This record gives sequence, structure tokens and C-alpha cells, in this order.
Amino acid sequence: MNPSSSITIEHLPNEILTPILKNCASPSLFSVCTRWRHLLDTEVMPSLYKQIGKMHFPQGDINERAFILDKTYKLEDRSLEGEKVKAIFKQTFTLAKSLAPTELEFKWKTEEKRCFTLANYASYLININRLLMWKTLPGRGEYLNQEKIKYLPLEKQGELLRDWIESQGKNIERLYLTALGLTLLPTEIGQLSQLRALSLIHNQLTTLPAEIGQLSQLKELYLNDNHLTALPTEIWQFSQLKALNLSDNQLTSVPAGIGQLSQLQSLCLGRNQLTSLPAELGQLPQLRDLSLVNNQLAFLLAEIGQLLQLRWLYLNNNQLSFVPVEIGQLSQLLGLELDANNLTSLPAEIGQLSHLGRLSLSNNHLTSVPAEIRQLSQLHRLDLKNNQLTSLPAEIWLLSKLDWLDLENNQLTFIPDEIKQLSQLQSLCLGDNHLVTLPAGIWQLSQLQQLHLNSNQLTSLPAEIGQLLQLHYLNLKNNQLTTLPAEVWLLSRLRWLDLENNQLTFIPAEIEQLSQLQILRLGGNHLATLPVEIGQLSYLEKLHLNNNYLIVLPAEMGQLSRMQELDLCDNQLATLPVEIGQLSYLEKLHLNNNYLTILPAEMGQLSRLQELDLCDNQLASLPVEIGQLPKRLDLRLDGNPLKSIPNELRKHFRL
Repeated sequence: MNPSSSITIEHLPNEILTPILKNCASPSLFSVCTRWRHLLDTEVMPSLYKQIGKMHFPQGDINERAFILDKTYKLEDRSLEGEKVKAIFKQTFTLAKSLAPTELEFKWKTEEKRCFTLANYASYLININRLLMWKTLPGRGEYLNQEKIKYLPLEKQGELLRDWIESQGKNIERLYLTALGLTLLPTEIGQLSQLRALSLIHNQLTTLPAEIGQLSQLKELYLNDNHLTALPTEIWQFSQLKALNLSDNQLTSVPAGIGQLSQLQSLCLGRNQLTSLPAELGQLPQLRDLSLVNNQLAFLLAEIGQLLQLRWLYLNNNQLSFVPVEIGQLSQLLGLELDANNLTSLPAEIGQLSHLGRLSLSNNHLTSVPAEIRQLSQLHRLDLKNNQLTSLPAEIWLLSKLDWLDLENNQLTFIPDEIKQLSQLQSLCLGDNHLVTLPAGIWQLSQLQQLHLNSNQLTSLPAEIGQLLQLHYLNLKNNQLTTLPAEVWLLSRLRWLDLENNQLTFIPAEIEQLSQLQILRLGGNHLATLPVEIGQLSYLEKLHLNNNYLIVLPAEMGQLSRMQELDLCDNQLATLPVEIGQLSYLEKLHLNNNYLTILPAEMGQLSRLQELDLCDNQLASLPVEIGQLPKRLDLRLDGNPLKSIPNELRKHFRL
């Protein structure tokens, strides 16, 4: 029904008319009309809101339906259901008018609330989504742009969709309806009988029509990032389907019918609300990829072991407390991810996964690793960070193909010299443990590119660290280092060096040899000076020197032409070198908590500056050249004895 049409009392649907008549002393036209406006807001509107919710979600909890409906129409800030109905209709009519320019403007007057009916909403919803879909169909442009069609009312245009599909849409094989704002999938979708791939990613769909089951040739169906709470049984009839993505929806269960998809190779069910899986999942003989991340699964059925072709299994962010022994039957598995669960142990059968290349177990409660891990001869990536490991089995050092090992944030106090047997290792993370010393074997890992030793109890490093000639990233922050061996400055491929929060008092001139360095963090030490050679680090982009005892900066810092971020807060600087104005790429400059009494005029040359923190210094004035800095600059001046700030500066920076 068009909202501009004349609507009389007899046209009102029963769900609206009945409560009106029931609350009138006399069912005369006058009394009905008198009560009409009042009941719209007090009884009819809330009822209509619930009916709209039920239309989108035929099944499910009423509160959950309301939550998703509010999210769809962005109504989270409205508390009254009557106000929500008004907003829903306003958005609906606005969208209708944008799709069909001749659609009459909806006038927001009290008497026109008579147009707030479920029938009107349903009609607009269907035809809006018909046009949204139609406008993306291949070859539709010439047809839709005909003068006799493009100025038709929305409802008339929508009715033509079926005719167009009959004449021109039968041969469409791939259809991408991504991010169109679809809230309903038109039933006409079932007429695209040759469709092989259908993408409905990132829409607002809450249900699917039964007609989708007519797409008998479908091989790929992407429904991720919608609001689906249930699926039509017709989906399980897709005998040729190979890829099904249902991630990022509101599914609470998976029907047993999924076992009928005998050709399925890829199944994504991540980021839903699943608490269990049907045993029929084990009836998918061709399944290769299975993603169940970010659900609420407390256990896995033994039937998981029947997926003999499975290559990748993603179970991150669930509530699993154990892994069934049947996992060992997945002989073709290449990757297994179990991060962020409640695992305290692993079954010995995990050692039977002879092709496994990637095993991720971070953020669990593991206290041990089974010796059978030795059998994973193809393993190249092992993630055990954020567990409760106090020791590791000797067998772990026999994984000769390992190139990535993360043991961060455990309770390790000792790493054996046998680590040197991991000769292919490129990344080693040992941060956040209780290490006091390091084995000599680490320095024999000649392929190492990343080494994380942060947050331990190291007081010194051996000269042998200089043997790690491939090292790009070295993290030593939060230790107790007072000095560094001269060999550190020979690591010429270093791009990232983090020495924050140690007890260093001196940086030697040899730092200039780190010619590839891009990030250098020296904050939280006891540095009083910097070598002039720091200016030779021509690739440096970020330099953190906060929380030291610096009194002056070398003028050579002006040579750091690629510098983007410079943190000098919490030092004892009274002046800045004029050369600081040469840092033409500088975006962030933190100088808070120093003793600055004056700023060099050259700072006005920092044309790319986005943040300038000058809080808690001794500035009594600002150079006028500061006004040359970008207006978008985040300028912080609190805690300075500024006598006055020129009006032009106040206006420029909106102070």
C-alpha cells in the first residue's frame, strides 16, 4: 500500500483496529478517531514494533530480536518503542524515495500516522530490497534507465523484477550483493537458476526466503556478516555446494541437515553464538577448511575425527576444556588453532598429526606439553604464549623445521642449550618469563630475524649476540641491563631496537653502525647525554627517549630527515637545538615534563606536525612562528606559566 493513498477506518488492519474499538465507549466514527491518535502512541505503536521484529525474526527470543532490529536501524539511543517505529518508517520512506524519485514525499504530520501499518512496512521493505538487488544485476542498467520505467513508483518498479529475470537474468552465474544494505532477500532470487556463486556479505539480513533452495547449481554461498539467527531447511539441499560462509551472524545452533552437503570443502561458522555442534558434521567427507572461531563451544564431538580430508581447523576463542583423542585421526591436517580456550592439557594423540605445519595454543592454561609433540616433523610454527608453562619437554628442541616459536608470558626460568638444534628458527619470543640467563645455544641460531627477550630479569648479554647477523628486530625492554656488549652495534640489519626500561647510562658512538634502524626505543633508562653519531641513523622514523636525564640534545639530531615520532617527555631539557626545525616529516613531538623556558622559532617549520605536547614546562611565551604550524595540530600547553597567548594563536589552534 502506498503511504500517500487515502486510508479510511475500514482499511485499517485488524491488529490495529481491534484495540481501538475495544477502548472506545462507543464504536462511532468520532470516538474511533478520538482514540486513534492516543492509542497509536500508547498501544498500537509498541505492538507494531513487535510485529516488525517478528517479521524479521519469525523465531527466537523477543529481546534478541529487538536488539538486532535496533542495531539494523541504529535505534540504540531510543527507549520508547513508539519512537522507534517512527524512526523505522522515516528511514524506510527516505530510502524508498532515493530509489524511486517519483515516490511522494512522506509528510510527518500526526494524522498521517495512519500510514504506520505492518502491510505498508512489508510492501516498502520488499520493493526497496528488490531494487537494491536489481541495481546490481548484470545487464540491468539499460533496462532500468528506460524513461517508461525509471519514473515509475517504487512498487511498480519492484513488480517488474520478476519479468526482467524471466527475460534477461536466467544466465547469471555469479552474483555479488555485498554491502548493499539489504534487510530482506527478495524471493525472486530463486529464479536465477544458473547461479553458481552468491555473495550476500555485509548486509542486514535476518532471514532467508525458502526460494533460495531453488538455486540447485550453487557451489559458493557467502552469508557472513549479517544478522541471521536461523537458516531455511532448503539450504541443505545444495548438493553441489563447496563453500559456505556463515560467520559473523547470530546463529545459536547448526541443524543436523548440514550433513547432507556432501561436496562441501569449506565451512565458516566463526563469530556466532554456537554452544554445540551436530554429530552430522562428521558426515562431510570432502571438508578441508573448518572455522569455528569466536563461539561458545564447550566441547568437540568425537565425530570431528571423521573429517579425514580436513586441512585447516580453527577453534580459537571458545570455551574448550579438552581436545578429544579423535583429533589424532585428522592425518591431513596442516593447521590447528586452539587459542583462547580453557585447555589445561593436550592429548598424546596430537602427535599423530604428521602433516601439521602450524599449531597455535596461546591464551590457555597449559602447564605441560606432551612429549609426543616430537612426532610433528613438519611443524614450522608453534605458538604457546600466555600459558602457565614452567618447563618444556626435551622433545620440543627436536622439531627441526620450526621457524617460529612463541613462548611469551609463561613461567619459564630456564631454556636449555639444546635450543640450538632449531637451526631454521627465524622468530623466537621469550618475553615475559623469569629468565635470568640465556643459553649459549641461542646465539647459534644463525637464521634468527626476530628475538624477543623483554620483561625478564636479564642483567647482561654475551658478546656472542653479535653472531645473529640476520637479526631485524631485538626487544630487550623491561630488564635490568646496565651495559650492552659492543657486538650489539655490529647487528647492521637491525630495524627495530627496544631497550626501554633498563638501567643504561651510556649509548656509544658505535650506534651509527645500525644504519638500517627505523625504530629506536631508549625510554626509561638513565641517559644524560646522546652521542652526536645518532644523527647518522638516516632511516630512523621513531625515537623514544622519554624518562631519562637528558639536559641537552645534539644538534646532529636535525639530520634525522625521516623522523616521524620523537618522544622526549620527562627529561631535564631547558632548551632545544634550532636544528629541530629540520625534521620536516615529524608528526608527533612530546616534550612534556621538562624545563623548557623558550622554544626555537624554527619549530614553525614542522609543517607535518599533528601532536605537540608542551605540558608542564616553564614556558612564559610562545614564538609567533608557532602560528605557522597546521591548524589540525593537537597542541597541549597545560602546566606552563604562560602570561598570555596571542589571539591569532588562540584562534588558529582553537585554544
